[in-house]
Amino acid sequence: MISLFFLVPLFASLANLSCFIENITRDHRFHRLLSIFYFTIGVQNAATAALCFAKEETTGLAFWIFQCHSFFLLAPVLVALCSFCTGRKLFNKATIFIAVYALAVDLLCSSMPKTIVYGFAMFSFGMAPMLTIFGGILGGSVHFFAIAVSLYFVLSPLEWNSFFNRKVFIFALCVWWIGLFSNFLPMYGLDFPPFHPVVDATISVLLSIYLNRFNASRPSIYSLIASILISLAVGLLFGILALGFLPIFPLKELVVSVVTTLTGLLFFSYLLKTTLKDEKPHLSFVLPLENFALSKQELRICELIAEGHSRSFIRLILNVSDGTLRNHLKNIYAKVLPESNSTSKDQLQRLTVFLSKQKLSEDGPVK
Repeated sequence: MISLFFLVPLFASLANLSCFIENITRDHRFHRLLSIFYFTIGVQNAATAALCFAKEETTGLAFWIFQCHSFFLLAPVLVALCSFCTGRKLFNKATIFIAVYALAVDLLCSSMPKTIVYGFAMFSFGMAPMLTIFGGILGGSVHFFAIAVSLYFVLSPLEWNSFFNRKVFIFALCVWWIGLFSNFLPMYGLDFPPFHPVVDATISVLLSIYLNRFNASRPSIYSLIASILISLAVGLLFGILALGFLPIFPLKELVVSVVTTLTGLLFFSYLLKTTLKDEKPHLSFVLPLENFALSKQELRICELIAEGHSRSFIRLILNVSDGTLRNHLKNIYAKVLPESNSTSKDQLQRLTVFLSKQKLSEDGPVK
């Protein structure tokens, strides 16, 4: 079963691909950054699967160089994500420094690979490169600097983005980097399968679900596919771990199969429950709009407009593109302001005034 370990990063890569396809049509700057994040992790996991499946050192070296590109690209992407969440510009001195440094190290790894790896070894899970001490220090330093900068950002935010829970974000960040650095264990001779593909893809899927938590529309088919694929990867990984820890006895394979199946099903059930959970923004008022035949998504947009949020923030909190939001607003104008033939900007202003008059708090109508 350990010989099938390459399926773990393969499933993880496909889960990342599903997240990427779901997110690629969204045009908020944070969504564009997320698309790079999903794509980069997907490439890294695909390269890991190919490396595990490789049989010759020449092939392994080619896949490893390909993996390096995505590995180093992740550093500035993660710093940029932290910059956005803490009220900073995506492109600042820190992100530019990390990006330039990562590019320089990546070019060194690609042009002088023998200074980074001195060979390849076959383990129970597949092939892995053997890092030199210089290679480990150089490669690890990129993400070490990225971690330092990111933690400084999240611990000293200029203005924390209210859409992101600070504790959840920091926890996910730390878990992701632990999984990433566990990839170095087999590179120094330990027969330890790389956990980072499962960690990467799991965080990606959970992040996608988390970002859609206020979206009242139905989950996309890509979200469902991503949940299924990462559940398969998690189940298979736990099965492989159980196979390694269980003593030798006749029913060992049966126990491993049961562990694999149950773990995958339980994790998928958790993801499905989380996906279908209908959350609402924390508002101090309600809107009496029952007579306008608004959909759940349209009502949610009205609530956010009434609270004073900009279109950019509404796109972020509902995880939708500008075109999707514009279509929802057109439907709302037609239902709530049917007599209006003015421009969209004037209609939005009229809608804002109308909704502010409709707001009901615990103390009654807003006067």
